[in-house]
Amino acid sequence: MIPVASLDAAMLYAETKEMPMHTMGVLILEPDAESLADVGGKSPFEVAQQRFAERIHLIPAFRRRLVQGPLQIGDPHWIEDPAFDLDNHLVHITLPSPGTMRELSKLVGTFASSCLDRDRPLWKAALVEGLEGGKIAMIMKIHHAAMDGGRAARISSQLLDTSQRGSEIPPPEEPWIPDREPSIPWLAADTLRTLAGKPRRAAEAAAKVASAVRARARTPRAEVPEGEGAQKVPLFESPPTPFNGALTPNRSVSLADVSFDDVKAIKRAFGTTVNDVVLAACSASLRSWLIAHGGLPKRPLVATVPVSVRHDGEDAGNRVSVIRVHLPIQTDDPVERLMSLHGETTRQKARHGRGGAGDVLKNFADVVSNISVPWILTHAMELYSSWHLADRVPPPWNLVISNIAGPPAPLYANGARLTQLFPLGPVTQGSGLNITVMSVIDRLCFGALACEDLVPDVDDIGKGFVDEIERLRAGVAG
Repeated sequence: MIPVASLDAAMLYAETKEMPMHTMGVLILEPDAESLADVGGKSPFEVAQQRFAERIHLIPAFRRRLVQGPLQIGDPHWIEDPAFDLDNHLVHITLPSPGTMRELSKLVGTFASSCLDRDRPLWKAALVEGLEGGKIAMIMKIHHAAMDGGRAARISSQLLDTSQRGSEIPPPEEPWIPDREPSIPWLAADTLRTLAGKPRRAAEAAAKVASAVRARARTPRAEVPEGEGAQKVPLFESPPTPFNGALTPNRSVSLADVSFDDVKAIKRAFGTTVNDVVLAACSASLRSWLIAHGGLPKRPLVATVPVSVRHDGEDAGNRVSVIRVHLPIQTDDPVERLMSLHGETTRQKARHGRGGAGDVLKNFADVVSNISVPWILTHAMELYSSWHLADRVPPPWNLVISNIAGPPAPLYANGARLTQLFPLGPVTQGSGLNITVMSVIDRLCFGALACEDLVPDVDDIGKGFVDEIERLRAGVAG
């Protein structure tokens, strides 16, 4: 058995039916005549079943499920699931004709709306046929407690091949041995041991948090850069928007992609980063969406931007920190917006690095988990959700925007080429929109996951992102 890390456990405690805490990916594969002939008459779903079965040992989290002590008092653990069955995790869906991307997006939204079954390993996948052009999609859903978005993105390199002719699959280093189901007395004894050590662990984690906060307090406070609409934004005061409120279980998605070469050309022309270009395009898209849905707020939006702090050799779980970025939505000038964000992110990253923020989230989660018990934390989140408190409490941020590095080289599944991989991160109470982008060889793939009842016309956000990249690229070319 493996104890669930405190930050990963926080993802479990926070989850409610209105707030599923999974991350998702939508892979688009393009078979050709040769690849279709090479599968020996097997259906795409049968090929997918075989591929997962042959490679499941490469992804240990896929065979681990949760166990927890009596009454949800003890901390959760992972066990190698003695009842693991691949058929419980892989399903087959056929889209009705004509199988457009819009229809696929609706299916993904439905797939995103339900929580994963905690009595089984926390993942599920759907092979989708019937797409236009004979393409095939694979929708992956993995709980954030099992792995963060960056780690989940790397699953594609384990399930797919680097050669169109296939790859040699390394055998397991040792046979997989499922764990025995822990007995109630053992879990009760483990709970008592855990409770006895909580005060010491809470004090140690609190000291680390205090040290990090003092270090950050000694660094200069970052402000929105000077320019049209620029102003200081208090630390916990984000402007109200239509997508900041209490969640419902309903989800919708927007999937789009642009040329990664175009994004890199924009970056080089203005001396910024790819992430700056992404944030600028998101800002422009959100500006247009807000104008169409009630008007612009008077202050810049506040985006939480995750930053990976994963070390080499770390596999599953969450190893992230965050920076807060103010999005200059008041300006309509694309170059001014991009350069404003470049200055903002440069200062925030420098302050983040000097302030030792890499482990603040982990240590804060350690404090919370050690001064309380899972039952209290879980029911507190259920009350927060059922009382719609997110409609009354100002949000600490407006949305999350993540930029994840995807596969840099072509990938294949039985000869079918991966053309796109759309990432999708979870939304949280008070923040009903999450935008994630991922570089996939020569494309930059955009995925927006939204609470459908807070964010109507979510597809317009993806279209706005594409439009702004084209606008910036035209400026470079001109």
